Amino acid sequence: MTDQERPAAKVIIVEDAAPQRVMLRLLLSKEGYQVVAELATGHALLDAVAQLQPNIICLDHNLPDANGIDLLRSVQASHPAVAVVMITGNTDPALESMAAEAGAAGFIRKPFSQDRIVKELAQVVYAQSLLASAKNTKEPFEVVSARARAVIADDSATMRVLLRMILNKAKIDVVGEAADGKQAVELVVQHKPDFACLDVMMPEMTGLEALEAIRAIDPTARVLMVTAETGRDVVVQAAKAGAKGYIVKPFQPDRVIEAIDKLLG
Repeated sequence: MTDQERPAAKVIIVEDAAPQRVMLRLLLSKEGYQVVAELATGHALLDAVAQLQPNIICLDHNLPDANGIDLLRSVQASHPAVAVVMITGNTDPALESMAAEAGAAGFIRKPFSQDRIVKELAQVVYAQSLLASAKNTKEPFEVVSARARAVIADDSATMRVLLRMILNKAKIDVVGEAADGKQAVELVVQHKPDFACLDVMMPEMTGLEALEAIRAIDPTARVLMVTAETGRDVVVQAAKAGAKGYIVKPFQPDRVIEAIDKLLG
């Protein structure tokens, strides 16, 4: 199915501020999304999800009747295929880690640019399409005969699932998954994998900080950075810290496997 033939992704917006709801609806509609519901509170969200079967929920954290993290957990428990992008004006640095561990597919702080929300949702939709394609073609999600072991770290649950699927296809056994940089370091120390894939932007500890920590513990550790930003500064900084390469978002399976083949020699 081509992009032109694929149905528009369905989105539910949960935001108590009317101007924000209107802005998101207009923006997403312009980008080709189908906004199937706009909610000012969280009490009817689960019923709306069951009835409307959205692909994505844009969920405000601070709602008058509910905590966004609790809602996120409830959605993930009852509708794990639905991607939830958390949107918040809360500046607490721990909140992003909490959202990642609860299964958020994305995390955006207010005030956000229109470009940021468009890119975030486009990445989620792309990941969902690849996962759906893999399920439809019955591609294996588990490794039969692994050639290497890896730890992956990304604050997006959707991105972790997608990367694990691609690595499994490349006969890589994912022995640990982290939602932030600190967890990534702990898992690398615990499992001693053949390599790690670290998202550049993560809470608690960024991917670059985690890379430096891992290399300080084990100078021979092999790490691939994962990033949507391929600017010279990020690439140079990662290389100086000891990264052996990088994987670009949104994931292109063939390119991911190519980077891993190069790393493993």
